[in-house]
Amino acid sequence: MVLLQAYEARRGKVVQVRHGHWKDEFAGMRGTIQECWGNSEHAAIEVLLEDGSCELFWLADLSEVDEHITVSLLADGP
Repeated sequence: MVLLQAYEARRGKVVQVRHGHWKDEFAGMRGTIQECWGNSEHAAIEVLLEDGSCELFWLADLSEVDEHITVSLLADGP
């Protein structure tokens, strides 16, 4: 997994919470960026998670998700 960079953090981007996050219940969850506050490495990112909750994370807590993989997984369904 690739660490999310500040210049990539934009509304609508699909991200994943990295394992080792202090809130274990979110580790591995995917979500969509809703809002970004701050700049560079000190940005706080609001993420709408797959369980419907919204949480704040630091950039270091999030990884990029290959959107092509996400779209194909969603298209295949359960």
